Amino acid sequence: MLHGNGETYLPDLIYDLGMHYALDTKFYLDKRFRVVSLEANPAFVEAALQEHEAFVQAERLVILNRALWRNSAEKISFYLNPIKDDWSSAFKSRAEKGGHASQEIKVDTITLSQMFDLYGVPYYLKCDMEGADELFVQQLLADSRRPAFVSIEAASLGALAVLFAAGYDLVQIVNQGFNSSLTPPNPAQEGVFVPAHFNGLMSGLFGRELPREGWQSFEDAARDYLAFKELQKHNSPLVHGWMDFHVTSSATLKKLGVIE
Repeated sequence: MLHGNGETYLPDLIYDLGMHYALDTKFYLDKRFRVVSLEANPAFVEAALQEHEAFVQAERLVILNRALWRNSAEKISFYLNPIKDDWSSAFKSRAEKGGHASQEIKVDTITLSQMFDLYGVPYYLKCDMEGADELFVQQLLADSRRPAFVSIEAASLGALAVLFAAGYDLVQIVNQGFNSSLTPPNPAQEGVFVPAHFNGLMSGLFGRELPREGWQSFEDAARDYLAFKELQKHNSPLVHGWMDFHVTSSATLKKLGVIE
């Protein structure tokens, strides 16, 4: 076990919260990490279990058909968007934000702390759950355990501020619209080299494979994010893509030898 922000994490473990088509899950598995994937849509869970049965049997993959929620062991409504299935959400307004009617199903719930208790704290945690990123960061702040690296959809500056309060003092803003142009570094800086070709449904590179020079202070990242949102508001044709926040701590990067 290693430590990030003073807390223990498992260096070979990744969480994929919001598994969707399991494209990121497969990338992490191919890089030789163990993966715990969370997905509320039972159709996606069934498809991933069939496609990646060998990884499940080898105990390298756990797929949870749950929704991250305020409490564990509840059954809540989850809203499937049949047109844009990546917009499906535990929040009806988010599932129907494109004007599409949603289909309501019932799903069981789990909390982040319970996942940590059951499976351990991951080295990297990817969170991409429509409308639930702020719920996630609040649960992470309330728990004392910290992954070395975390990424969330850049939905609000408030969510980034919560991550800063949780001890993540370095930020890298990644424009997902340019993921298709990325080439994983060879030799790999995380796991083993995988000649991946990222698409708009994948989160892309993470951890030490992000550009070293891309890490910023919270203040600089907040400035850049607000400038992007302002341009998006007033002259959207000049803005391409959508953003993810990747965060870590300066202590973690020093321990991993990324910075001095």
